[in-house]
Amino acid sequence: MKVYPEKLEQALNQHYPVFLVAGDEPWQKMEAADQIRAHCKDQGILERQIIEDSTASNPLADQAGTMSLFAESRLLEWRFDKSIKKAQGEAIQSFISSQPSDVLLIIAPKLSNEKRTSWFKTLEQVGIVVEVWPIPAERLGGWLRQRATKLDLKLDNDALQVLVERCEGNLLAAHQDLQMLALLAKDGVVTGDNIREYVGESARYSMFELADACLLGQAERALRMLASIQAEGTYPLPVVNQLLRECQQLALWSEEVAAGTPIPEIFKANRVWPKKQKVYQAALSNGSVKKWYAMIQRLTMIDKGIKGQADIDVWQEMAQVVCLISGVNPFRARKPQRSAEQPSQAAKDGLSNLKKAFGMS
Repeated sequence: MKVYPEKLEQALNQHYPVFLVAGDEPWQKMEAADQIRAHCKDQGILERQIIEDSTASNPLADQAGTMSLFAESRLLEWRFDKSIKKAQGEAIQSFISSQPSDVLLIIAPKLSNEKRTSWFKTLEQVGIVVEVWPIPAERLGGWLRQRATKLDLKLDNDALQVLVERCEGNLLAAHQDLQMLALLAKDGVVTGDNIREYVGESARYSMFELADACLLGQAERALRMLASIQAEGTYPLPVVNQLLRECQQLALWSEEVAAGTPIPEIFKANRVWPKKQKVYQAALSNGSVKKWYAMIQRLTMIDKGIKGQADIDVWQEMAQVVCLISGVNPFRARKPQRSAEQPSQAAKDGLSNLKKAFGMS
């Protein structure tokens, strides 16, 4: 049966011959595997055999012929660093069909085609499948607060906000930070100042998350992501290509919208999945054909700069484009209200973040 990571502990109430933990989020994956190991230990299974070679077709057959000297049952851990191939899936199905005394724990990357195979369906019927996913920013605060409560910690709103910013995309670091704060916090109460003093920057972002933040108009968060990506020594071309693909797509869709095509019809025709529809809806509502083609032009220039065909500061240019895609022009004064010289707060914030993140003069 399929079980969410947060429900796994309650589901471990009986004996199962096989478990599958899959996904690309390392902390939840490790925690789920630890819970299964602890469950097996409670069931009297004390011996563990690790199978690291994910290229072998059927290492389980060799293990089945090797009797344990110390226990009737063992926990066999088959760890994969790539997708599970057909022959390996057949080996898993054969293991299940043999009604083994041993228990099999499979740890694998994110599943894709495997879900359509007969071995996966068999495993799902007799065992437990746990798929882990990165926790999005809008849910991370709740996850952190729940974890803090288990450690008898109370995070005020400022502390929660700062902690989310400093550990987004890195749940292992978040868990370690909470454990540290549990030792240091006075009376279990944690403030934003405590986080700023004791917790370092450990957030991890992908270029896909950066693109989504830009399209959602989250300029400050997008700049923070870009600074983190740069600090990790990431080669900028894939980041630029991702932003370029998004802008090219939005330019075409904006033309369709301008011609009278409803946005839901565009999403349906292009098979845009629901979570992404929210991102594109925000971008289409706050952008125009002119804007997206202007962004394509700037990103093309940055592409040339990366390849040595233009003399520009690539990361500074990318920071400016991130602001512009997000709907913030840090160099434009707002329309006159009291004073024509007074810039908008969004522009001031954008420029401040731009300078802070990238040392712009």
